[in-house]
Amino acid sequence: MSEHSTSHLVLIPSYNPGPKVLATVRAARAQWAPVWVVVDGSTDGSADAMRRLADEIPRLRVLELATNHGKGAAVRHGALAARTAGFSHLLTMDADGQHPPELIPKMLAAWRGDKAQIVAARKQRRDSDSLSTRIKAHLFNRLMKWFTGLDLANASDFRLLDRAVVDTLLAMPEKVRFFRGMTVWTGFTTTHLDFDVAPRLAGESQWNNAQLMRLAITAISSYSARPLGMIFRFGLFGMLAAGLLSLQAIYSWLTNIAVSGWTSITIVMLFFGSANLLAIGVLGIYIAQIFDEIKRRPEFLISEKTGNASI
Repeated sequence: MSEHSTSHLVLIPSYNPGPKVLATVRAARAQWAPVWVVVDGSTDGSADAMRRLADEIPRLRVLELATNHGKGAAVRHGALAARTAGFSHLLTMDADGQHPPELIPKMLAAWRGDKAQIVAARKQRRDSDSLSTRIKAHLFNRLMKWFTGLDLANASDFRLLDRAVVDTLLAMPEKVRFFRGMTVWTGFTTTHLDFDVAPRLAGESQWNNAQLMRLAITAISSYSARPLGMIFRFGLFGMLAAGLLSLQAIYSWLTNIAVSGWTSITIVMLFFGSANLLAIGVLGIYIAQIFDEIKRRPEFLISEKTGNASI
């Protein structure tokens, strides 16, 4: 692949970042060109500021979405437009200033030197984040690791993707898109670079606790059917417990220590409650199969081809 600057593009998704987003864009533009900003339905006036900046700075382009659709959709739109324009590599970063633009040349050097298909910037220190933010991030990453097997510890959306990765992400037609998880899921060769999270320059965090909970549910459900399998296992456990308790209930009835009617009610409730849970678990197995099919992700990904195809 070409290593000329025309093959690389810095892509910045942006939603209500505030006026200081201009500083982030200027800093990114000073490190690399071209830079594209995808304004994801912002309502804080930053889109107007970005248009004026685009008139001043060459090789800066602003793409605007009519309404807010989330970072995943913004990145997909930018990636599609970039591929159409002939760019083969994308470097994505946030608009809030917490991703240091000074790392961009190092990421490009790592891509050239290590022959990696993904260069991922990894958070080394998060002193600028509050304690509650760090705790929530830790819990989220642990849940993702346990439910999906994806290791997102200290991961960020600050990453360089080569053409194979971009094409793979664009080949996934799903509308619910968790960009960070999707890039890790591809399994392409990855090189990590550590960075210290800078204080937020642009706006305030758009994530409250309810939104973070929805993100966790969306991310887990997009990459794992394990919760459905857990229902099935709970049903099996419930049936086993119902059988053991039924034996205890029958023993109580035979020894005349059970309250009248208690045995029959206990057995019926335990059996049918567990049977319902088991039936839901069986349905969950089939739903999991449907879930995997409708995502229509690639059946396999080719990392590299070596040798003469004519042999």
